[in-house]
Amino acid sequence: MVTFEQALKNILKNARVLPAEKVAIEDSAGRILEEDIYSGLEMPPFDKSAMDGYALKAVDVENVPVKLRCIGLIQAGGVFSRKVKKGECVKIMTGAAIPKGSNSVVMVEDTAEVRKQKTGGARDIEILQKVKKGENVCRQGEDICRGQKILSKGILLSPAHIGILAALGLPSVKVTSKPVVAVMNTGGEIVPIGAKLRRNEIYNSNGPQIMSMLKRDRIKPVYLGIAKDTPRDLKKLIREGLKYDILLISGGVSMGDYDLVPEILKESGVKEVFYKVKIKPGKPLFFGVKGKTLVFGVPGNPVSNFTTYLLFVRTAICKMSGYKNPRLYWQEGVLNDSFNNFSDRLHFVPVAVDYAPGRLTLNLLNSHGSADVFALSKAQGFMMVKPGKYLKKGAKVKFIENHG
Repeated sequence: MVTFEQALKNILKNARVLPAEKVAIEDSAGRILEEDIYSGLEMPPFDKSAMDGYALKAVDVENVPVKLRCIGLIQAGGVFSRKVKKGECVKIMTGAAIPKGSNSVVMVEDTAEVRKQKTGGARDIEILQKVKKGENVCRQGEDICRGQKILSKGILLSPAHIGILAALGLPSVKVTSKPVVAVMNTGGEIVPIGAKLRRNEIYNSNGPQIMSMLKRDRIKPVYLGIAKDTPRDLKKLIREGLKYDILLISGGVSMGDYDLVPEILKESGVKEVFYKVKIKPGKPLFFGVKGKTLVFGVPGNPVSNFTTYLLFVRTAICKMSGYKNPRLYWQEGVLNDSFNNFSDRLHFVPVAVDYAPGRLTLNLLNSHGSADVFALSKAQGFMMVKPGKYLKKGAKVKFIENHG
């Protein structure tokens, strides 16, 4: 049996960072960038209006109110070939290119239309507010220069990063590959959702639970199905699962007569790194390696299933996905009740979290153990309590969110 810290250390040691791949930028959020990004253009690529209004010469509006002759309209993306002369202006939309001869834009709110002409389309515009030279104009290259470094290798891409990649005209980007995770359930008593329950059978809750956690972590899982507690069934699905980056087996790792997974894994060529961790829940956790495949055998009880994924499997996924710091992110909260860990193991206790401004309060849940899916459904996190530790109400305690 290993400690919690030893288990994490061994997992990180054996998890390899996957190679880079090119993906469409709209699929790259949440991925680690594997290249430096430099701009191939200037932004803005031309002088453009920051407002809906009138482009003009600032010298013409030093004394207001003043009337100017409007000689046309420029829409965003439009082309205006005439040059603005003294005493003239051009109506302009936000994002449109500033016409030659003008150097400022007065907002439409600060103008008034005097009269329309019957011929030529020109009209007089009264300017009510003076503007300085360059006011309300976005200058070419003021945001980004050509050749400027925009994004650095190793960052976690966000939707805001996708926006700048798109603005630079980049359809794809190089990112760290995500591991492909194969999932299998074990147990003679579990049946797929939708099947008719017979005596002493239960629905497969762990399968959908793990699949949803993987999808939340932007992992596309491969579901192998349910293996009965027989060597033949287990060997068949394990053989298939060892083709992927991670094989995640739910159930069959405890000490019962039909908990055959650790032995079948060894027979299948999987090298055991550790078996059993000094934690509660989740003690009967198996971790091994075959070639480039990481193998996790997680306990079948739903709460154990959930916590071992959150603490260990996700850590491996983050490392393989290129995260600079794949370790767990702990927060600190204030316990709203007392708690005594009578166990000799590190205890991860499900809690509800009150997210009041400036204070995170942890509330204990009425739980009947690691099979209580109802209590788990209310949990927003798991607080970490050391072996034999008594916590008074108001004690500060570390916890990990279950949705981070």
